[in-house]
Amino acid sequence: MERISSRVAEYLSSNPCTLHALQDGVVNYSSLARVVMKKLNTQKFNAVLAALKRYPEFNPSLESQYRGALIRSRLEAYYSIINITVRNSPENFQKTSEVYRQIFEKGGRIRVIQGSQGIVMITDKNNIGDIFEKFGSLDILSERYDLGELVIVSPLEIENLRGYVAYISSIISVNGINVYQIASFYNDITYIMDERFMTQAINIFSRLMEKSQA
Repeated sequence: MERISSRVAEYLSSNPCTLHALQDGVVNYSSLARVVMKKLNTQKFNAVLAALKRYPEFNPSLESQYRGALIRSRLEAYYSIINITVRNSPENFQKTSEVYRQIFEKGGRIRVIQGSQGIVMITDKNNIGDIFEKFGSLDILSERYDLGELVIVSPLEIENLRGYVAYISSIISVNGINVYQIASFYNDITYIMDERFMTQAINIFSRLMEKSQA
């Protein structure tokens, strides 16, 4: 039979809010143990309680490291962004490469993400003509306009900092900001959202960085 400690660890790993509260030491262990007992359908109170108490010891919070990386990050914000998704095919990938070259060579900003179903081009609205010249209506799967692009450029250490992207994303989520698309490139994290959310998102991270510096 699977050990209670393993089942408790599995429960915590799929409930990040509970896990963070446990790591921060702001939960009542007995109350949480009773909740977990019901979720796991077990009556082994002492075993569950012991597993909860041991878990933070072997899985400490990384929030101080997250904040340390955030303090050394910078924000970039771009407006009037469009998001065009075309069908994924060798022919369309070639066309996308040509569009990328055209926009890049004239000093424009463009990101390309290839997924299993489509190829996404993220650029500003001034470049929409270059895209429509290459792709017909049958190739275009979706078009999104009036978007903003928020980029958090962090130190290279985040490549090995487990959960950093999730940490940043959770801050955006709990503040009620809906993200249309997220991508992580090297040491930056890009969030595509409705332009109306941009000011709020910028203010949130600016305050967090100021508090970290205080």
